[in-house]
Parts: sequence; C-alpha cells; structure tokens
Amino acid sequence: MGDRIATHIIGLDELMEGGIPQKYIVLLCGNAGTMKSSVGFNILFHESKIGKRKGMYLTLEQTREPLLRHMAKLHMPQEEAEDLVVIDLARVRKDLKSEASEEEMDWPTAIIRALKNYRDTFGCELLVFDSLAALYALTNFKNPRAELFHFFERLRDLDLTSFLISEMPSDRHVFGLYGVEDFLSDGIIHLKVDFSQGTANLYIGIVKMRETNHPRQYFPLIFEPSTGRFEIVTG
Repeated sequence: MGDRIATHIIGLDELMEGGIPQKYIVLLCGNAGTMKSSVGFNILFHESKIGKRKGMYLTLEQTREPLLRHMAKLHMPQEEAEDLVVIDLARVRKDLKSEASEEEMDWPTAIIRALKNYRDTFGCELLVFDSLAALYALTNFKNPRAELFHFFERLRDLDLTSFLISEMPSDRHVFGLYGVEDFLSDGIIHLKVDFSQGTANLYIGIVKMRETNHPRQYFPLIFEPSTGRFEIVTG
C-alpha cells in the first residue's frame, strides 16, 4: 500500500489493491446531497492522522469556517489533523490581488498557479478540489474540451494526488458537466442515492481506476457519526 493513497472508507480500499495510485487525478462524482465533500475531506483527514501525508482542501463553493464547522460535526475536526490545510476562494482572491480584474481573470491558470504556491509553501502531497462546477461558474470557456484538457494537464504537472469534486448533470449520465472529465481523469468514484425503498440510501461505486483491479458493483455506503468513519456494506 506504500504507493497508494487510502480512501479510509472501511472495506473499500481492500477491493482496489489498497487505494488510489499516487499522483492520480480522481473524480468524486455525484448529484447534490451525496456527501462528495465529506468523502473528500475524510480522505485528507485520515491521511493526515494515519498516513502522515499533508493535504490541502481547496473550496471554491463555501468559505472556510462553515466547512470546518460541518466537518467537526462529522467528528473530523481540523485541529486533530495537523497536516491538513483548508483554503477558500477568499484566500485565493487575496493571494491573486495583484493580477487582472476578476472579469478578466483566466481562472483555471490562476488557480493552478495558486495551487503550486500552496503546494510549495505547505509541502502538500494530496489535494481535494471542491468543485469543478464552481470553477466553471467563474470561467467563460470558449473551447471547453481543449481548455479542460490543458487544465487537467497542468494539474497533473503539480505531482499531487488530486480528488476533483464533480457535480453530475441531472439530464445526462456523464460524470462531469462537459462530458470529457471522465476521459481526462485517471479514476472515477461515483456516489449516488437510491430512493426506491422509501429512504435515501447512499451507494458508492468505483467506475474507473487505471492500473487497478476493482469490482464494478455499487456498495451501500454508511457514515457512522459517533466515530466519523465511512464504511461500505459488502455482505
């Protein structure tokens, strides 16, 4: 497992040869309410505590304090994870204050540059990027396929293991808004909710993970609030 990053979802890592290969770009996808952000934070939190790897959580969707309060309620307080850095859009804007106006900003390029600076400053190995949808809201793509290709390549050049939170469109079965994100990524972890039994049951599946043997089925995903741990049901 030395060359893999554990998800720290009990029962899942054993089913994909120990976890995520290092330096991969992995999509954490799903519709709203599928705990994508919590799963991403869970990876960084437990890798800091157990794996002794430094990580950064970049949130473009909400400010730092509400995110940390929410994660603390899930028994993942940041003060227990010394090697976990949380950065929000306000911090990024402050650090980019000398650049072009926000209307003129090339946000994908600027964010890659900010991530490189944070990586060098904090010595991070892992990244959760929350979210692609928020990046798209900031950006006026003229050629989405080409520009996303370059964004993913520049992200890959950072030599981080990256988890990109991706909101799935409700009208199409694709794993990103532009339908190319799944081809550009090295792995796809899909979270979905099943309402067929009258309750909102959460499921997780490994849709894609290069160079990894893994099952194709979906497993019930349970979060135990008292311990702050995710676990799959395999029986």
